[in-house]
Amino acid sequence: MTTPSGGGIKRSSWLTFRRRLLLVRTLLRGPAKSATLIEAINAELGSQGYPEAASAALKHDFDALKGEYGCAIRYDRMTRQYHLVDLGELALLDLPDPCMEALAFLEASFPEASGLSEHANLRDLLERVVLLLPPARQQQHRRRRSALRLSVGGTAASIHPQTLALVKQAIEERRELSFAYLGSFDLALPRRHRVAPYGITFRPEGHGYLDATLLDVVPRGAETRHAAIDYRLDRIVTGTVEVLPTMLPQVRMLPPSYDLRYQLLPQVARRRDVAVAFPEAQIDYRDDGSAEVTARVTNLWQTRQILLRYGDACIVYEPPELVELFRQTARGLARIYES
Repeated sequence: MTTPSGGGIKRSSWLTFRRRLLLVRTLLRGPAKSATLIEAINAELGSQGYPEAASAALKHDFDALKGEYGCAIRYDRMTRQYHLVDLGELALLDLPDPCMEALAFLEASFPEASGLSEHANLRDLLERVVLLLPPARQQQHRRRRSALRLSVGGTAASIHPQTLALVKQAIEERRELSFAYLGSFDLALPRRHRVAPYGITFRPEGHGYLDATLLDVVPRGAETRHAAIDYRLDRIVTGTVEVLPTMLPQVRMLPPSYDLRYQLLPQVARRRDVAVAFPEAQIDYRDDGSAEVTARVTNLWQTRQILLRYGDACIVYEPPELVELFRQTARGLARIYES
């Protein structure tokens, strides 16, 4: 009888360990059926993966992971899938205390049952990271209560998953996008917008916005072609989104820009700590405690929304189009409150 060489035994042991490690890594992506696991291992290891009697070998690997490393792997008979519940001694990720505090901060900012689908993805990520921690660090994390948290709204209208998926596809593939949109001033029927999409932003109040350049809208309204517009994703009519074949240009079309100039009165500027609300803003603090701010902006509606937070402590001088927006706002508020 021939005794295998030491090198052969070492290689066999290494392949077995690698196969089991790949098995755990595959389950970390999510629950999987036995056929999916076997296919994933064989795709990685080829002929050195599972033998023909793969089901028996898979069960043997599960038993070894449970017995040697304390892994908890559960089989769901309803879905016929394996779930990785606990890594046991294979939890090799550990974090310094500042990173553990950051993890607690994210947990507090994005609790379970967050309204937005992207928040749910963050929850999945956080749970995967916690699963990778050693048991003692997991317990420490569960006991920790962060004093800090992001102010993230949870009551915003939900975004239809198909809408979000198609918008993300258009951004990733750099293609034009078309959809029916019910904006703030569309009182009856939505209008068809064709845009160049560039990104998605979730703001603290909870709404998600598509950053896009307007190419066309039917029927036409007061919008300016090539203007940069933030479209609220929940106002895109479900089932109307279409990713168009036309590719976006390499460089984003420049929207109309405006020279902005406004004054902040002493009650908000005298401490000389005015927030920089616009890119490339220049702040000139005056001896009387006021401040004059200049900048260049491309979205007058959004600029108005930002400056309205100062109430009557802000005076806008330029551009004239923005001054007119404030006049309209002032007249509307007067009608409401003087009555």
